[in-house]
Amino acid sequence: MKWRKRYLLEGVEGLRDAPRPGREPEIDELALIAETLVNDGKPRAELGISRWSARIMAERFGISFSSVARIWRRWKIQPHGIETFKFSTDPQLETKLRDVVGL
Repeated sequence: MKWRKRYLLEGVEGLRDAPRPGREPEIDELALIAETLVNDGKPRAELGISRWSARIMAERFGISFSSVARIWRRWKIQPHGIETFKFSTDPQLETKLRDVVGL
């Protein structure tokens, strides 16, 4: 019950997050985001890939793919969804579309 002792000794201030041991993380989030979004989110042609994946980006930055995925989630970046469009295969699409547009 470490937090109870800290509260008894220091009050509410004792419950604040204490400095943690170890080195600071060295992930340059802004560089990763810039690399992801440059060129409209498409990788450079010489890389030979059509879209970014967390694993490919992780390899380029020397970090884990889960770190890349976490950063992308935090910044709401979805490189897999850039320029995707799904057209309906519904045979009634034209009729439905005319009904909606006609409103």
